[in-house]
Amino acid sequence: MLKPLALWLCKIAGVRPEIATERLLGGSDAVERGQRWEAFYREQDGLADMLDGLRREAFEAAAELDPKDSDKIYYWAMADRNIRRLQNRIEAVVISGKTELARREQLDRDARLRIVRQDF
Repeated sequence: MLKPLALWLCKIAGVRPEIATERLLGGSDAVERGQRWEAFYREQDGLADMLDGLRREAFEAAAELDPKDSDKIYYWAMADRNIRRLQNRIEAVVISGKTELARREQLDRDARLRIVRQDF
């Protein structure tokens, strides 16, 4: 409903809307984004080590608590869960980059194979 209205207003005002797709994708394609995140995530003392340290701190803090302090145990359990979710999201970005790279390589191989088949 809003899109037709916005397009009509652009037409009346003489404005041509242009959507920068690279801006919507974070400024780069999935392969570059995945490689950047992987480099930052896997480097020595990088994000993976920091998140593992935070998880370890949460477990140690929960282990030191009295079993009756269920609210504090729940707090540290939720902290661990949120850190795991963040790790999973980062790994998903990295995997999507690798998957996109493999897809592009397969498309390139298929295109080269079609050219070879046409020659025969």
